[in-house]
Amino acid sequence: MTSTNVVIVGAGHMGSAIALGLRRSNSFLSITVIESNPIRRNEIITAGIPSLECLSDPLLSDVLILAIPPQTFLEFSKRTPQLEQYPGVIISVMAGINIAELKSRLKNSKICRAIPNLPCAINEGVTALICAPRLSKDNKGLINNLFSTLGTYFHVKDENLIDDATAIIGGGPAYICYFATALIEYAQSVGFESKSAFLMTTKILQGTAALLEINQEPPEKLCQQVMTPKGTTELAINHFDKKHVRATIISGLKQSSRRSKILGGRT
Repeated sequence: MTSTNVVIVGAGHMGSAIALGLRRSNSFLSITVIESNPIRRNEIITAGIPSLECLSDPLLSDVLILAIPPQTFLEFSKRTPQLEQYPGVIISVMAGINIAELKSRLKNSKICRAIPNLPCAINEGVTALICAPRLSKDNKGLINNLFSTLGTYFHVKDENLIDDATAIIGGGPAYICYFATALIEYAQSVGFESKSAFLMTTKILQGTAALLEINQEPPEKLCQQVMTPKGTTELAINHFDKKHVRATIISGLKQSSRRSKILGGRT
C-alpha cells in the first residue's frame, strides 16, 4: 500500500492537534509539519513528527492542511504561487476564509474547509466539513478517511454553517473547560483537595457525555432527571435561568460566529 503524504502548515494548537491525532491513528500516513517558530517546531519533532521551517516543495504531498492564522493567509498565498499546480487536496482549518477566497488566492479548485477541535489530538474530535463542488469522489474519500481517524466528522451543504461550526466545534472545548473551571473553583473553595476537585469534574463531564451519547436523548431530558422538584439541583438551575446563563452562552456563540465572518472579510 502506498503511503499518503500529509503536510500540515502551522504547528499552533490546532495544527499540532491534527498532527498528533494522525500520528496516533496508526494510519498509513507520512506526516510533515511546517513551522517557522523554532520552539513549536522542536515540540513537534520531540513528539516524533518530522518538522521543517519552510514549505519547500508542497507538490510532493497528497494532502496539504493549512492550519495557519487566517490573518496570515494573504501573505502565505503570495509566497506559494506553486500551489496553483498542486495536484493534491488542500484542506483549510482556518476560521473565516471561505472556499471562494481560498480558490481565488491559491488558484486551485481542489479545496476543502474543515473545522475540527483540539480533542482530535487523542482521536476524539469532531469536524465539520464542506468541499468545493468540483472535488472528486476519490478526493472526498481521502478527506473522510483522514478526519475519521481524528474522531467523528460530518459534511454541511451550506458554507455559512462553517462559521457557526467554528463557534460551536472549534470553541466548544473552551466553553466546557470554562464551566469545568467554575466547578473546580467551587469544590476547592468548600474544602476539597485540588486533585479531588479535578477528578470529580473530569469524571462528571466524561460520564455525562457518555450517557448522552448512549441514550441519544436531548440534554434537557437528562437535566430534568437530575432536577428533583424543589431539590438542590433545581435551585441551582433556576438561579442560572434567572441570571440568563443559557441566553448569555447563545449570545457568546453568535459573537464568535460573527468574528469568524470578520476574519474572512465578509462583514
